[in-house]
Amino acid sequence: MELKLQDNINVDEDITLYDYFKQWCEVYKKPTVSKITYKAYINSQRKIELFFGNKKLKSITATEYQCVLNSYAKTHAQDTVERFNVHVKACIEMAVHEGYLKWNFCKFAKINSENKGRDVETKFLEIEEYERLIYETSKHPEHASHAALYIISKTGIRFAECLGLTVDDIDYETGMLSVNKTWDYKNNTGFMPTKTKSSIREIPLDDDFIKFIETLPPTDDKRLLPSVSNTAVNKTLRKIVGREVRVHSLRHTYASYLIAHDIDLISVSQVLGHENLNITLEVYAHQLQDQKSRNDEKIKQIWGKFGAK
Repeated sequence: MELKLQDNINVDEDITLYDYFKQWCEVYKKPTVSKITYKAYINSQRKIELFFGNKKLKSITATEYQCVLNSYAKTHAQDTVERFNVHVKACIEMAVHEGYLKWNFCKFAKINSENKGRDVETKFLEIEEYERLIYETSKHPEHASHAALYIISKTGIRFAECLGLTVDDIDYETGMLSVNKTWDYKNNTGFMPTKTKSSIREIPLDDDFIKFIETLPPTDDKRLLPSVSNTAVNKTLRKIVGREVRVHSLRHTYASYLIAHDIDLISVSQVLGHENLNITLEVYAHQLQDQKSRNDEKIKQIWGKFGAK
């Protein structure tokens, strides 16, 4: 049975999970995310076809879905299975909204992979490591890997965003950095759109950062940095820090550093370019607990002063 949702979209009540997910990706994700991010959705689409075949959307139960996750988690890392679940859960949320389903069968799904992937320790640098990295890389603007690490450490931008920066992205009067494009470092095909629309943002810069930018060697295409591989930058990072960490760890560390210095979560979410506040809450929950403890003391002090009047 088909229902008409819009003039150009037919809704089939007997649609398969695979077909619905494919339609959802094309309508809601393809126009709004980067090509690299969209590839991750296509990969999830292939997994759905493998796991569920022609199974109808309305016939899938929470137990069946959990069994699929359990099986997937036996051979894949925690992060991989979690990413798949995030994609499917968001899709099914729309299916509920459109009336295909009464509830989201992903809602109570649990993931417990034997391979936990990267530990929290590899996602974050200690404060001493972070500050030493900034100091060491600031001394070598002539080296692309060092310059990239310095820029990412002090802005929290993604690696592709860093390579996509051009000279006109720096407003020297206001001290702001405009993030509005990326660079295809995997295929080296040139500039690309940002990961999502919310990734277009402005980030405040300090005087030392601006002085550093002014010392960078010029490039032919007005980019701040020449093309440098992710592998080379990761190698330099590990050499300086002395342990297994990755470039993306700097983005997490930057955010944690701001939170530790009591920058409010809305501001942190905005400078990171997150689509919504929930993403920030989920990723930095452990850091927010420390902030809550500090805020608890502040609340006590506020009411203590009130009673003393």
